[in-house]
Amino acid sequence: MKKSIFAKVGAAAVVLTLVTASLVGGTFAKYVTSTTGTAKATVAEWKVAFNDKDGTSLKDVTMNLQGSADKADRILPGDKGQIDIKIYGQDAEVGYTYTIKVTKADGGTLDGMKFYSDAARTTEIPADGLTADVEYSATGTDMNKDVSLFWELPAGADSDAEVAMAGKTADYTISMVATQGKAADITP
Repeated sequence: MKKSIFAKVGAAAVVLTLVTASLVGGTFAKYVTSTTGTAKATVAEWKVAFNDKDGTSLKDVTMNLQGSADKADRILPGDKGQIDIKIYGQDAEVGYTYTIKVTKADGGTLDGMKFYSDAARTTEIPADGLTADVEYSATGTDMNKDVSLFWELPAGADSDAEVAMAGKTADYTISMVATQGKAADITP
C-alpha cells in the first residue's frame, strides 16, 4: 500500500509541475523591441477653372452668339462663330480630364444649330461631349488649355426652310467639367 500512495503522490507532483511550468513560462523576462512610426501626407491641390477669353469665370454666365455684322444681336442662316474657353489648371497638382458638352436648353426652339471642335467645321462635338486629358506638368502653365467651340447655323435648303427658322431661339447649355485623372480611368 505504501507503494501506491507514493506512486499517487509522485504522479500528482509530476502533473502539478507540468501545469505550473506552463503558467510560469509566460512570466519570465523576454527581450522585446518595438517602435512606432508616423505617416503624413498632404493632399494634392485641386484648382481648375473655366473662363472666357477675357479671363472672366464662366460660372453661371450667359454667352451670346454673335451674328452677322449688320445684325449683331441676331443670327442668320449661314452664320458661323466660335466660343473661346480658357481652362486654367496651372494651380492643380494632378492631371485632369475636361469634358465640354453642348445640349439644347429647354427654352430653345431652334433646331439645326451645329457645334464643332475644329475651325473647318468637319468634326461635330459628340453628344457625350468633347473630352481631352491634360497630363500633370511641373510647369503649371502647360496645364492651361485654350479650347474653342465652333458653331454654325446652316442655311436652309430653300427659302421656306429659312423662313421656318425666323424668330426661333437658339438656346443651348454648355457644361464644362474637370475631373482628376485620365478619361480611361474615370467611370461614369
